[in-house]
Amino acid sequence: MVETVIKENANTSRRDRLLNLLRIFISLLLLAFIVIKNYKDFSEIYSAIAGISALLICLALITHLFMLWLESILWDILLRGLDVKINRAYLFQAMMVAYFYNNLLPSNIGGDFFRIYDLAKNRGAPVAKCASAVFMQRVFGLITITVFFTATSFSIYRMLKNYIIVIAVFLGIAFVLFTLLAKPSLFKIDKLFLKFAKIRRFWPKIQGFSDAVLSYRNRVPRLLLGLVINICCQMLFTVMFYLVSISLGLDISFMTLAFMVPVIFVLIGIPISIGGLGVRENVIVFLLLSFGVANEKAVAFSLIVLFVHIFNAALGGMVYLFRNIFYRSKGFI
Repeated sequence: MVETVIKENANTSRRDRLLNLLRIFISLLLLAFIVIKNYKDFSEIYSAIAGISALLICLALITHLFMLWLESILWDILLRGLDVKINRAYLFQAMMVAYFYNNLLPSNIGGDFFRIYDLAKNRGAPVAKCASAVFMQRVFGLITITVFFTATSFSIYRMLKNYIIVIAVFLGIAFVLFTLLAKPSLFKIDKLFLKFAKIRRFWPKIQGFSDAVLSYRNRVPRLLLGLVINICCQMLFTVMFYLVSISLGLDISFMTLAFMVPVIFVLIGIPISIGGLGVRENVIVFLLLSFGVANEKAVAFSLIVLFVHIFNAALGGMVYLFRNIFYRSKGFI
């Protein structure tokens, strides 16, 4: 029995290493694609970046950092809704370190798992409640993305043309799936999963989703406040995009950028690269080109956004070092 467990753990570890190497390869391949494809336009791209306003880029960095701070406030609201009280400064530190994990490490552990682990090990918080708060924060993110996607799609429907029909169908399907997952008993989905052996193994994950959502059923005011804060976070991310676009002198509306943000969030959420590295840049270039932005400025835009992410992720790495140097912290590394 022990030998079987050890063998299974070794196989899992080997698979994880292979997946991490594959993510690194895909990220590098996608970045190389941008470089090779735009090699001849490098001088124009360099000129576009060299001509940007340093003040606007600093404001973009601060806006993105402020968004991370708001996310830590949202996290605090969700934790307090489950009677878990953690110092807000500590939560912001943990959020910064989690952002570092999400963006700069080729790991499948992820920043969310770090946040749960960190509060449980360093603050003695209940794991189940920490997991519910983090999970609910992700649910808010999905709801906000859907709201932004819907609002911006209909506001720029002339540019989207027939795609608006596809978007409407997608949103309808997403709403139905969310309802079924949040309350599986509504249409007897729980009995369906338990009846068939081949899909029964997925039931614990669906039950976990439902339990996390239902744990906040008597905390509606906190949920509404959390949703408002999450919408503000999404708006700040769009503002960051807008500041970058102004610095490059792009002729693109705020609403168009607001449409791009949820699309990018959804695509970089697919775990095929390191923190969306490479995927994010290619998607940004593709979308900007679709909206009539010149190629060199679209690439410059994607590189500046990449710089913003790396800069704040590096700040998170510095926070991690600070925590381990000046007081004892049980982290991953």
